[in-house]
Order: sequence, then structure tokens, then C-alpha cells
Amino acid sequence: MPQRLFIAEKPALGRAIATALATLSGARPSAGRGFIEVGGDCVTWTIGHAYDTAEPGDYSSTWDKWSLDVLPMLPERWKLVPNAEIADQIAVLKDRIRRYDHFVNVGDAEREGQLIVDEILIENGVDPFSPKVSRVWVSSFVEKDVAAAVAGAFPNSQKKSLYEAAVARQRADWLLGMNMSRVFGLMVQQSGARGFRVSVGRVQTPTLKLVVDRDRQIENFKAVDHFAPSITFVHENGTFKAAWQFPADTKGLDPEGRLLDKAVAQALVQKIAGKTGTVESYSETPKSTSPPLPFALSTLQKACSQKFGLTAQQTLDVAQELYEKHKAITYPRSDSQHLPNSVHTDEADGILRNLAGVRELADAAGRANPKLKSPAFDDKKVTDHHGIIPTSEASASKLAAMGEIERKVFLLIARTFVAQFHPDFRYVSSAATVLCEGERFKATGTRVVDQGWKTVFGAEEADEEEEAEGTLPSMKMKDPVDAKAGSIDPKRTKPPAHFDDGTLVEAMAKIHLYVQDQEVRKRLRENDGIGTEATRASMIEKLIRAKYLERRTKGKRKILVSTDAGRQLVDLLPSDLVAPDTTAMWESFLERVKGGEFTLAQFMDRQTQFVRKRVQTAIAAGAIQVKGFSVEPLEGHGTECPHCRAGHLVTQLWPFDDEYKGRRFLRCDNWVKDRADNCRYKTPPEGYKEREKLEGEGNPCPACGKGVLKGGVVRKEGPNRGRPFLMCSEVDREKPDSCQHFEWKDETPCPSCGKGVLKRGVVRKEGPNKGRPFAMCSAVDRTNPDGCQHFSWLDEKAAKGPKIKGEGELCTVCGKGTMMRRTGRTSGKPFLSCSNWKQGASDSCDNRVFPDDGGRRPAGGASAAPAARPRGGRPSPGGGKRSFAKAR
Repeated sequence: MPQRLFIAEKPALGRAIATALATLSGARPSAGRGFIEVGGDCVTWTIGHAYDTAEPGDYSSTWDKWSLDVLPMLPERWKLVPNAEIADQIAVLKDRIRRYDHFVNVGDAEREGQLIVDEILIENGVDPFSPKVSRVWVSSFVEKDVAAAVAGAFPNSQKKSLYEAAVARQRADWLLGMNMSRVFGLMVQQSGARGFRVSVGRVQTPTLKLVVDRDRQIENFKAVDHFAPSITFVHENGTFKAAWQFPADTKGLDPEGRLLDKAVAQALVQKIAGKTGTVESYSETPKSTSPPLPFALSTLQKACSQKFGLTAQQTLDVAQELYEKHKAITYPRSDSQHLPNSVHTDEADGILRNLAGVRELADAAGRANPKLKSPAFDDKKVTDHHGIIPTSEASASKLAAMGEIERKVFLLIARTFVAQFHPDFRYVSSAATVLCEGERFKATGTRVVDQGWKTVFGAEEADEEEEAEGTLPSMKMKDPVDAKAGSIDPKRTKPPAHFDDGTLVEAMAKIHLYVQDQEVRKRLRENDGIGTEATRASMIEKLIRAKYLERRTKGKRKILVSTDAGRQLVDLLPSDLVAPDTTAMWESFLERVKGGEFTLAQFMDRQTQFVRKRVQTAIAAGAIQVKGFSVEPLEGHGTECPHCRAGHLVTQLWPFDDEYKGRRFLRCDNWVKDRADNCRYKTPPEGYKEREKLEGEGNPCPACGKGVLKGGVVRKEGPNRGRPFLMCSEVDREKPDSCQHFEWKDETPCPSCGKGVLKRGVVRKEGPNKGRPFAMCSAVDRTNPDGCQHFSWLDEKAAKGPKIKGEGELCTVCGKGTMMRRTGRTSGKPFLSCSNWKQGASDSCDNRVFPDDGGRRPAGGASAAPAARPRGGRPSPGGGKRSFAKAR
């Protein structure tokens, strides 16, 4: 036998294959980095998709740009790119493939698993459908089952149509998603809308439509009060309740046949009370129901949503753990609820014996009859996978190792399997018609003969309908019955229930029930859903991440509700993109590709035609308005950008936080955030007032000589808001080598020294002064005590009260400084002191004035020391405590 390279979809499956090879060959496994050698064979693996579909920019630089000019994007040769997240394992795969001539595809046993491994081989120069490539189809992680699958390897070419169906799905998703998201996103932008996300998907969009439609049905629902009069009749064998059968001409009936008139109901009850009627007909019919079918993933997700409150994704994750980690159930992503006959003949007895050892299943499994065969066993209804059932290794010890929710889900699966080996639920359905005073009444009942498989599920699974109906006494035609009591039985119609994860997955799987076009509905098979068992849960999560859906708690349920953004998206898209009809038909075509009835080329030709036509009609329809996002277009909207000549002008709302915020302006649509070749052209906002030209504006830059000085005014909140400035036109903050020239145009000379200019700032350090604005002389040099030390708080006047007499005026003592406001360290009271005070300087002026002392200052004039001064000659703008020197 030639040496083979087994490529598994994930590490856990790879290890299971290596163990099986060791069992079959007797060779000892030897683990390397990213692979395991067993004798002459080798097992390696990927971690999901090793290669992803290429982005538009990978095909062409022109496709990287969002522009109508490049649509539709239709690749002539499809590209894949390596998944950077598993680059190391891809390197291992390349090296291993280079060393071998025969290969085995061990992808998961479904459409996507086939694609994942076949792509790896193709990208590394191997034809996956040549005679040297085999396929191993694993449906159970149990060692003997994996060994049987390895021993039963078959030519991979037998699954070529499955690969082609997967490729068709992949390419269709790319074509529709990329082109539709862009064309409708751009048409929304043409209305001036910004911030509204347009994401279109072949499956996600019609799934969203299901929820939007259901939500609107609920919101628009109007409850109808109606009445269903009934009479309690007494027969010699017992009492029963019968409902009035409305004659067609009854007054007060609505078009749906509901009685709306309470008076009619009351009159009927009064008419019959105390009267005697006769049994017009009576029948008893033996009936039976078979056990519920084993679970497919979608039905398991619905059951777990109802019973345990799990989301669809949580159910899938738990099932995957039960399959891979615990090896307790068979392949969980199955779309089938039936079982092959081989399970009945070869495996059922052993599985039931193991389950009898589980405390919760001991009674039901112990009473099970392996010879019974339910309708679930049907080879004709099993394709790639059978229903989800316990494996031959499922046992009490396995259950003990499970978490709480894992145990609950496993027991649900196990009970359904055990039920297949219990008798049918048998009952007698009875029906009676009573004629009284010319009026007809009908009663039905149920009498249980044998609980059968229902005993497996316990009392909590009791049939509610059966309880509500009760039993009818045994009667025969023309028996007399007396009307004992009557009731008008008021009722109120209820709106449909919100979707939850389980019911939405069920709707996706049974999409034919939601298709409006009767012709399309006829062509769809019952199993033609949208999405796959493996992808429906992730699709719901994707819609939630995109903020089109959200989960809410309602009572004990977690419901799915559409958001405003989700509804707006559904409303702006054409019906053939949002209605499930189109997607359901594409899914049926994919099934036909899988079955070999339809070629990949035929499918892609139809898909390409659809995308091309849809792009053309979307562009022809023009801009799309989105409520709350779009704006009325300005004159010039849609015209060519005068700056770059490549983009077009679109109307937007001024985003900057100034007096013009929210007003309309025109901007080039060739601007995309963080892109290097952005066009930055924009017009002033509506109502913009031209400011006066600043002195020096338009002059050559004194720093670089290349640019010119441009004027502006600070718009941001802060101490500098409203200040005019000049800046070189060559300034580019993202390029540190560019000119950085900047200057304020409102600077005033320092009132203390007259040489420097006042610079504004804000305290950044932590402390009580953090955030306070201040002004400081540009000539301040802390290392030079003889230099200017001018500093003042810009918010002191507002913070400390009214202006003190003499504040800001020339010092009357030295004639050089300005009388500045200070605050006493201990008293907290304001006073004035000369700004020409310099600690330790011979010409320091110590003049200070205390308003509370009648404006007096200490004797000594200029030679007297100040009563309270900041250390260092000025308050520290650092935000720490202001420290003052003691008076000497």
C-alpha cells in the first residue's frame, strides 16, 4: 500500500484518524509539530478554512475603491488567499504535501468539509479528483467507527459534485455580497447618508426579512374579541361539553367565521338551557402516533431553545462538544432525522444496553425492545448523514464527565433514540354531534389505550391537547341528553409569536412555508431551506453583530427582534433580494449541483446574469433615501469633483463641533477614511460667514518657503476655541518630515515685561487645578529668577467673584507691573499684588492691596515683603497645591 497523507479538517479529527491508523496497522504513532506519523502514513490537519476568498482589491487596485464605475465585479479567475491566522499550520501542510504522492481528504462529512481539504490540495498543485486522492467519511468519533471509516476509504472523485456545490455556494456568496453591498451602499451615499451600514447577503438578508415581517405582523395585529358558546350535556353514561356549530346565516359572524356578537351567544345559551337534545351521531376511531423522529441539528436547536433557553449557536457548540470531546453522539450537523437500517440491526442493542446503565434512562432503556422498528429507520431517506443519536460509547461514565447543559442536551437526544424502541402511543378518538332545539353541537374526546413511547419522556411531556379534550362517555345515536349548563366562552385572538433562535432556524429550514410565489413554492422540495444546518446559527449571530437584529428577554423566552437599521435595510432593498423565494431557489440549484443534475458552470452563469442585471437596475433607480440618515441634496450634488476629477460631490451634514454642526455641505465621494489617496475637497457649510482675512494670510511660509500661510479659527471645544491662527499649507500631521509651521494671530504682549507674548494653556497634571486655563509669558524661564515670571488664571475672575478695584491696572508703586488678583492661602480672600514681584531680585516690587482692609498696603512700599506669595514667584500650573511663602 502506498504511503498516504491524511488531511483532517481540525486537530481533534486528525488525532482520531491517527489512533485508528495505529489500531489498523499496529504501528506506533510519532507526533511532530502539526502532524502525526503512523508507520509510513502521516496525518496532518488544518483549523477550518486554510484559504479564504480574496478581497476585491486582491483582483485589481481599481476594485479596492468603492465606485459605481467598477460594478459589477465579476472575477474571470477566482483567487484564494492564505488564512494568516494559521500561517504556521499552512506551512506544515505545504511541507507534508510536498513529501507524499497519495492523499486522503478527511474533511467533515458535509459540503463545507469537502471544500476545505480539496482547496488545500488544489492550492498546492494536487488534483483532488485524481486516482491518488481518497476520501474518508467520518460520522462518529468512536474509535471503532473511525477505524471503520478509514478502512472504508473511497475515491475522492465520488464527492466531486459535493465540492462543486460548495464552490458554487462560496462564489455566489461573494458575487452577491460584494456587489450588492457596494451598489446599494453607494446609492445610499448618493442621498447624502453617512453612518448607515449596508450589508447584503444571499442568506442573511432573507433571514432578516423573516424577522422584520413577523415583527410588523405583531405590531399591526389587532385583537378580535369573539365568542364560542358551548353547552354541558348530561348523558346516562356521563357528562360532556359540546361547542355550538354556527349556521352560515348566523348574525354577528365575521369573514373568518368568528362570532363577534355577545348577545347572539347569550341568546343561544338561554335558548338551550334546561332543554333535552338527542345524539345525532357518535363514533370511536382507534388511532396511534409513532415516536418522534431523531433530531437533525435544526430540530435539536428548536427543542433546546424551548426547553433550555439556548441560542442556536450555543446548541451547536454543546452538540459539537458531545461529538468531539465526549464521543457520546453522532455527527451533529446532520440535516436528516432518519436512520439507516444498519443502526437497527448492528448497533441498537449495544447502545440500549449502555444507556440502561444511566440512572436517568435506566427504566426506559431497560424496557426498550430492540426488535421494534419505528418509521425512523428508512435507508431511502438517509443521504450523507443520519439523525443525531447516542454512540456505542455513550455510557454512565461519559455522562458523569459532562457539564450540566451537556447532560441535558445528551439526555434529550438519548430519550428520543430510546423512544424508537417503544410501542406507538395508542388512543381512541371519539366524536359526537348533538341536536337540541334545532341547533347543532359538536364534541370530541380522546381515551388513551397505551402510553407507549410517551413513558420515555415522563409526565412533563403529557399531551396538552389530550388533556384539554378529555374523554366522551360511550353513546349511541338517538340517545337523549339534557342541557345542564351553558357558557358563552369569550375568546381573544392572539398575535403570532416573536421568533426565537429555535423557531427562526426552523423557518430557515422550512422556507417553502414562507414563500409567497405559489409557482416557486411548488418547485421547492420540503428540504430546500436557506443556509445549511452548520451555518444557520452563525447567520443569526452575524445579523446581531451587524445590529440588524437583537436578542431580548420576554418572560422565559429569548426572542429575536429587528432593529430600526434592520428594517430600513429590508425596506431599501428590492424584493428579489430580501424575499426568501429567490434564495430558496438558489439553494435548490445548489442541491441539484450536489446531485450532479446541474453543473458548476451553469449555476455560475445564472448567478452572474442575476448580479449584472441587479446592479444595472439599482444604478438606474438612483439615490436611495434612508430615514434619519439621508439629507436633501444641495445644488451641485452628483456633479464631478472640481479638485480630483475622479469623484462626485455628495450632500452631507457638517460633522464638526462648531456653530455650523448639522448643516449641509458638499464633499467629494472619493474620500474614504484612512485611505492614502483621499480627495479632501469640501465646500463650506450652509450659512457660512466668511471671516476677515488675517494679517499675513497668503504669504509664503517663513519656515519652509514652499507653502503659503492659510488662516483659520479653532472650532474644537477648549481654551483655544475661537482663536485665529496661521498654518503652512504643507503641514501634514501624518508626515513628521513635512513643514509644521503654526502661529497664533491673537497674541498680546506680556503686561509684565512687554517683551514676550501671552501663551494660553490648560493644566494637564492631576490635582485640583486640572483643566483650568491659564496665560503665561513666552519669556518665562524658571531657571532665571530675574526673568519674567508672568502667570495668570484665565478663569479666576469667573471663579473668584467680581473684579477688584485696580485689578489689571498699572502698579502705582513701581510703574512697571500690573496689579494681578491673588487668593490668600489661609483666608481664601482675594487681594491684588504687583506682577513685577521677583523672588530674590533687587528691583522686585512688593506692592499689594487688600480690599477688606480698605485698600491699605503694608508700610514700606516697594520694600515690604508680600503677605502671601506662590513659591517660585507664581502659582504652579501643574495642578498641585498652591504654596505660599510666609510674611516676614
